Amino acid sequence: MLVVGYIVRMYAAPYLVMNSFYMLAILIQYFAFQNPDIFIDRKTGALNYATATPYLREINQRGSFSAIAIGLNDYTEGNALYGEQQMAKGLRAIVHYLKAAFPDCQVIYAAAGRFLLITTKKYDFSKIHDEIEARMQAPWIDTHAHLYLTASYAMFRGHLHQEEVEQFFDYTAMALQRAEQQHDVVIMEQSLFQQARLKTKVRQAVDRAIENRTVQIYLQPLYGTQERRIIGAEVLARIYDEKLGLIRPDFFITAAERSGTITQIGEQVFEKTCLFLNEHPLQELGLKRLNVNLSPIQCRDIHMAERICRIAQHHHIPLRSFCFEITESALSYEARLQQNIDMLMAQGATISLDDFGTGYSNLMRVLKFPFEDVKLDMTFVRAYFDHTNKLLPAIIDGFQSFGVQITAEGVENKQMADTLTKLGCRILQGFYFAKPLPLDDFLHYLKTTTPKVSSTID
Repeated sequence: MLVVGYIVRMYAAPYLVMNSFYMLAILIQYFAFQNPDIFIDRKTGALNYATATPYLREINQRGSFSAIAIGLNDYTEGNALYGEQQMAKGLRAIVHYLKAAFPDCQVIYAAAGRFLLITTKKYDFSKIHDEIEARMQAPWIDTHAHLYLTASYAMFRGHLHQEEVEQFFDYTAMALQRAEQQHDVVIMEQSLFQQARLKTKVRQAVDRAIENRTVQIYLQPLYGTQERRIIGAEVLARIYDEKLGLIRPDFFITAAERSGTITQIGEQVFEKTCLFLNEHPLQELGLKRLNVNLSPIQCRDIHMAERICRIAQHHHIPLRSFCFEITESALSYEARLQQNIDMLMAQGATISLDDFGTGYSNLMRVLKFPFEDVKLDMTFVRAYFDHTNKLLPAIIDGFQSFGVQITAEGVENKQMADTLTKLGCRILQGFYFAKPLPLDDFLHYLKTTTPKVSSTID
């Protein structure tokens, strides 16, 4: 464009407009190739995530490189505590410090409070860690900002295979998560890369299961302590992949939540549950309800309840056949959650709070929602029997005083079942009764098994 413009300009020199055209061409090319917004993260001033992978690919071609990953442990809590604007000031202050302290390193912001220092030089990892950690002990100060933050660290030195370059930022996220859990610096090695590759394969398996509609449903019995029999079941998703076999639920659920496909899994599970009830009505099974899980991501969708109702109506299943379980983390989306709950309850469904005791919700916040039932997390229940937590009776009494019944998870033996019954739990769930069962096995279980639990009178 400049060559053509120069020739035209030479032949049309008397016309000032040609000089303007020539200057405009120069400016266009300058902003196209030199505009820092293409490369720099606006929030922090560091190299942005989109540019980081090509940059990493380039320096990896030259040989070995060093990478120091820094992850803020309290990034999510910091956003809630300080606010996004204040947190952004803290991120900028961190980037400013890293650039000044390590001028030989390229500073990259990889989102969600994760930073990377990358250089082709060899660095003393322990020295860098000590220096950054010492700085993290002091507050990060900016205009009207005074933030106290903590961090975890991961280190890498070496050369990556071509396919590993594309996944390197996934590796660092996993390494930082492990570092936070272990309270120690993690050295990124091949074992970590293998785990990251497994996560990628799991994510691909989840996508295949959704596309091919091969998500399976299993049922775990719910025992009613007043009825002294199985009164329902929790519907659980399972994925069997030809390449990976039966995938652990925590693996594929985590992968689906991170990719956002958990909503599609949830709706597929609900539809298959409706198909099961078409063939085996609750009355014939002697059950009161089936419990279906709603993920926090589903609860954020303002149209979630509308789609659930539409699926049930399509299969002619009344919504009163279901109790929808919502986890504590979903309570933070109060307006949307309340709207979804209202629509589901208007159609006859009941709502349960799942995994109480694992989040940050208090009793009064829970009682803001019309929960018929609160399910105590298995770790909370087991802590009572391990004599490490004596709050269980008080929690049960507190909810019962407000008319909310209690379900206890993780019941492993008759002694636990008897004790929880005497404490006032209305529903029990756990391996003492049965593990999650395929549909045919569940039907056989209902016909052949009578759980033994002492009554409150006994």
